Amino acid sequence: MYYAYLRVSTNKQTTDQQRFEILNYADAHKLTIDYWIDETASGTMKIGERKFSQVLAVMNRHDVLIVTELSRLGRSLMEVMSILYTLMEREITVQSSKKAIPWGTTSTPRYWPLHLVCPPKLSER
Repeated sequence: MYYAYLRVSTNKQTTDQQRFEILNYADAHKLTIDYWIDETASGTMKIGERKFSQVLAVMNRHDVLIVTELSRLGRSLMEVMSILYTLMEREITVQSSKKAIPWGTTSTPRYWPLHLVCPPKLSER
């Protein structure tokens, strides 16, 4: 199954641009998104309190999670890396619509150089 994850930090923001980018990515790669996770999660919300954790619990091996940027997965570098590690261990592939990095596939090295995985702005938060 293909899952798309959209996250903003406040109710004043929308996920419209993320949805547009992922729809274009899916169209270009002839993918059908089976399930959309759309949420507002502030930096203080723990991963277990987010919709994402509920969906993660039902995702299966070889499922694919599509995000616009890996930084959408969490608010801190450690949180993003922890989530990526969990997905990798469960053999769930992560694809970024902005950067062609298929994280978690058998062709992907287990540990990417950090600058390829997370944009500099994430580490500055």
